[in-house]
Amino acid sequence: MDKIQQTLNNYWDIFLLSVPKIAISAIILAVFVLIGILVAKTLRKRVQKKADSPLVADFLIRLVKLIIITAGLMLALNALGFTGIAGGLLAGAGMSAVILGFAFKELGENFLAGILLVFDRPFSLGDTITINDNIGVVNALKFRTTKLKTFDGKDVYIPNSDIVTNTVYNHTEDGFLRQSFLVGIDYDNDIDQAVKVITEVVNNHPEILTDEKTQVLINEFGTNTVNLEVRFWTQTKDYKVAAAQIKFDVMRDVKRTLMDHKFGMPANIQEVKLYGDTPLVVQLDNKEV
Repeated sequence: MDKIQQTLNNYWDIFLLSVPKIAISAIILAVFVLIGILVAKTLRKRVQKKADSPLVADFLIRLVKLIIITAGLMLALNALGFTGIAGGLLAGAGMSAVILGFAFKELGENFLAGILLVFDRPFSLGDTITINDNIGVVNALKFRTTKLKTFDGKDVYIPNSDIVTNTVYNHTEDGFLRQSFLVGIDYDNDIDQAVKVITEVVNNHPEILTDEKTQVLINEFGTNTVNLEVRFWTQTKDYKVAAAQIKFDVMRDVKRTLMDHKFGMPANIQEVKLYGDTPLVVQLDNKEV
């Protein structure tokens, strides 16, 4: 019993002797965390306004904050007397990276992929992109994921490694996009006149880019109609409007104008063939023909 009491007293004495070190370590870590937060806020205010890519600036600011806090952790370990641990982490950074690479393979891949995205810059904050089946606006580039806001309001977090290894479609990088739709006219209609009418209707829309040529081309000779493909260019700063509302407006105006000019619109026309001598009886207005 006396030995237990003596052991407890020894631990208590060691703890009391360690209290100043623990307090100093906690203060050092707290100061560096505070410095990291303040530096991040300052950089965010000054850098993001002047940066070419706010998305890249945000990622680098997060990285600076992480480095500052990590440095504070190293100093805190030194203050506690764990110089071997702190020195080992610094001196053996290469070995640590290998060990962490196996332990947190996915995390490491996504972090490195995030750095690649920073330098490659396939998209910026606010761009509309498509990755696999996900289409949305880029909201943030984090250490592990890229955040998209889809057009139906979902928040999608895509691993950075998936973005690096898959095809990325950027719909808004250049600020313009070509769209198209099909419209059918009767075989008896004048194709040249239809092309002229459709082109005028499309170019009269205020959101259509007339610097880029609007095209109306024959797509195919369908069963019942000659199908024309209408190609036009729109601004894509707001992709949702350009891709949906503007296209709707153009298609509506084209359909209305073609009907006003007496062009035949698509209809399900069927041809009936009779074989043999069986007569065909057709009744119109209660009269047999």
